[in-house]
Amino acid sequence: MKNSIYIILFLVAGILVSCVKFPNPDPGPVKSTDKITLGDVKVSDSFTWSTSKSVDVLITGLPTIVTVKSTLSLSLQDGTRLYSLLHNMSQDLKLSIIVPSETTSLTLKYGSMVYNLKVIGNKAEFSFIPDIPEVIEVP
Repeated sequence: MKNSIYIILFLVAGILVSCVKFPNPDPGPVKSTDKITLGDVKVSDSFTWSTSKSVDVLITGLPTIVTVKSTLSLSLQDGTRLYSLLHNMSQDLKLSIIVPSETTSLTLKYGSMVYNLKVIGNKAEFSFIPDIPEVIEVP
């Protein structure tokens, strides 16, 4: 019983001590500043206010005898999906998407295949037709 009284007294004393108000330090004199409005801001003529840009994506299809369809998706490098559809591999596709202005590459997924598309001059191009060398050496 004595122990519980000591514990209660200790807790009450702790609560009372913790409620002490400390004065805030003096921040010093406040300096007056002239107000600057948006009209006072000077920006060079070459500055662009846009935070996004339009990118034309050109996809060249691969002619096939059998219809091959799968999900085609375009996304940013951070994984943000921009476009997705069920696409026939033999068809060409041209679309325009809006991306952040600092985007330099896009990720294209077609089924289980993943490709990295470079954005050059507001265009990104991809072809399902593989590059095959013109000259094939026969042993």
